[in-house]
Amino acid sequence: MRRLAVFVMAMLAALSALAANAEGRQIVVQTEVTKWGQLPVSFEISGQDLLEGVTAREFAITGEATAWGASSLHPFACGVQAVEATEEGWRLTPEQFPDKYFYVKQLAIACESQPELGFALADIGQTQTAVADDFQPLDDPEYQLTAHVFLPEADGPVPVVIVFHGYGDTANLLTYRTAVAWADPESQAKRPCAVIAPSIPDSLYTSEFVRSKVFEGVLNWIDGQIEAGKIDGSRIYAMGNSFGGMSAFELAEQHPDRVAAILALCPALNYSVHGTQRLGELTDIPVTICQAEHDETIPVEVGRGAAEALTAAGNGRVTLRVYSDAEMYAAGAALGQENTYSFHHVELAALEGEEFEANADWLFAQGKE
Repeated sequence: MRRLAVFVMAMLAALSALAANAEGRQIVVQTEVTKWGQLPVSFEISGQDLLEGVTAREFAITGEATAWGASSLHPFACGVQAVEATEEGWRLTPEQFPDKYFYVKQLAIACESQPELGFALADIGQTQTAVADDFQPLDDPEYQLTAHVFLPEADGPVPVVIVFHGYGDTANLLTYRTAVAWADPESQAKRPCAVIAPSIPDSLYTSEFVRSKVFEGVLNWIDGQIEAGKIDGSRIYAMGNSFGGMSAFELAEQHPDRVAAILALCPALNYSVHGTQRLGELTDIPVTICQAEHDETIPVEVGRGAAEALTAAGNGRVTLRVYSDAEMYAAGAALGQENTYSFHHVELAALEGEEFEANADWLFAQGKE
């Protein structure tokens, strides 16, 4: 009995020490916005030691997440690529994470040999996202404008890219790279620019009146930065995907004297009453339209029709870039609306690698005289 009592006391003391160790730890998840959206790069744990001999194979990541336009949860699992000790504690690097991190609602990291290393979503104290965290919030109720803005440290005024998101993609800095790509350090080194990315709730986005107010608010913010000497008013670029591509056209149609160029990705012009009726007014604005040949959401005929209408109206600076099935497959897209990354996600091809460089170089070569 005495030996048992001693053993129990030793176990309780050990468990108490482990609990204290877990209570004193701090967990930060480092994320990055990739072409697949916001994904965890590493979980950084400080204030807790990693025992020697513990390997990545002993860890498992499971959880539940939502998806675009869905309220239900689906389960997911993810392997662990590496686990290592650090000066502050230890680090866990996941393999390819299967869901955008902001969609994750339940998360459990478990370790078979050292259970006290396990943690859940509620234990994570901070999420840090490279580049996206460099944007600042902007709220202007007068114009119903809620946005994220990025201003670089630059000598003299720089161009500005206005980025409109697709319908339902209000987490516009984390869903895809349409906004953060322009603020990425590598891109900034080549093409310093400011970025403003409005976030428009679904209930308001379908209102032409609200969109027009948002446009006014965006230009009002830009005017303030022009007066401050931070933005070049002759190089205001409008871009966006899907509903955002439609909005880029609308902004230019309503303020043709302000917009220097349009980069429209699969523009949803068929969702706007005036979507194609005002294209004849854009005779002096360079336009590039990017769309997949078999876009399941916005038929490629919409993009082709817009390019033809612009050209017929006398706009001699129109480019239509249609991506083949092979190009979309190579970019990681899958054919079919039921796929998370369907062919509608032309940004997978248009805003990556050489295609991004070509589209960005074209955009930044434009300017108002």
